Amino acid sequence: MDRREQSRTDQSAYSITESIKDLAVTGFQYARNYILSPEHLAPQELLARLLSTKSYISTQSSLANRNNAARDDVEHRRFEEIGQGQCGTVYSLTGTTMVAKIPNSAAKIDQLFADYRMHFEVRQAMKEVSTAIQIRINVPELHMYVSPKSDNFWTDCGPLFPMDAVVEKFALLSERVFPVPLPVREALVDTLFPKVIRKRKQDFLARPENKSCLIRIYLGRRQITKPETNVQNLKLRNFPLHVNEMEDMSLDTSHFACVMAQTLAILHWKAGIDGNDIEFILGSSPMQMRGPSYGEIVGKDMWAVAELYHFDFGHRSTSIWVIDFNQCARFEENDAGLKQIVDAFFWNDPYYPRPNLENDKDMELWAVFRKQYLDVSTMLTESVMPEEFITRIEARNKKGTVSGLFN
Repeated sequence: MDRREQSRTDQSAYSITESIKDLAVTGFQYARNYILSPEHLAPQELLARLLSTKSYISTQSSLANRNNAARDDVEHRRFEEIGQGQCGTVYSLTGTTMVAKIPNSAAKIDQLFADYRMHFEVRQAMKEVSTAIQIRINVPELHMYVSPKSDNFWTDCGPLFPMDAVVEKFALLSERVFPVPLPVREALVDTLFPKVIRKRKQDFLARPENKSCLIRIYLGRRQITKPETNVQNLKLRNFPLHVNEMEDMSLDTSHFACVMAQTLAILHWKAGIDGNDIEFILGSSPMQMRGPSYGEIVGKDMWAVAELYHFDFGHRSTSIWVIDFNQCARFEENDAGLKQIVDAFFWNDPYYPRPNLENDKDMELWAVFRKQYLDVSTMLTESVMPEEFITRIEARNKKGTVSGLFN
């Protein structure tokens, strides 16, 4: 099957299939968790609880209110822009847990399809190993790749995009990773930001760029938000949380290291992709209050099924996610492939721990990452490349070939 055949989406693909039965399914079941009230906790304690547990937190943010309104009344539903990258612009469908990624231009259509293909392969790899390995990472659900032939989608959804949106009639539909809730954003400002911003916290939090807060987990960088930093450059969008800040909050950095190591091993030795430019973030999911039975979804299309799910956007839990697969590529099990995956490790933002000989805590965290990566890799391959990968990382870091790159 060639690329055009793979990407062709007709009306039959619009009906309910195994890949989209759980269109609106995210979060954790209410009965298995508890709701945390933020008003009785100090900012640092709140961050420690919310960024390391599966608790739900109550929030009455404008995002929650807008989504709850659209959930209850389809007339309020629309696609809203929530971010733009090198490949595409992302729009969320209010009242649901779905996002649509639209290519920024006709020249980016192939990249969007590459993103879909890599995303699909990652999810497939996770599914195949899940019987033997307890998966600790969240990968957004992948719903559909739509094309100009997807008449039903564009008829129903085209008018919901902003008037100025550049729509090339191609889209990747997937699960949204929601921003961390407002109480978490408030606690980040109270804990990590300079006094000049804390004094006008509400104005700062009201800015659009400070509402879309996904937290980047930087286990490979030690840094602080310095008081002398130009406050105009400080924002919460794609907020970098450094390993020393996590330690100060008593977050379980070893858990984060294990999750990253497990994920990278599965990408390498099950999916066969290099993991280039992927992101490890903390984001949230709304509480699922009700889901349909099998009988309720049989024979229904995507939108009818979505109506059977009920989410409470005012209660959200925070989890670790891996996103952005459009720069990933397959690699061969040879020396060129080894160089490719080592390069990808260092080219990424500093999510992974580093074998930093100058810091005992960094070395302890690297040991956790190293062991978990090799343990999982041993379950997936008999190749010696996982050991060689780790050896190359340690040798390259020791030589200082990337010294100062992330400091």
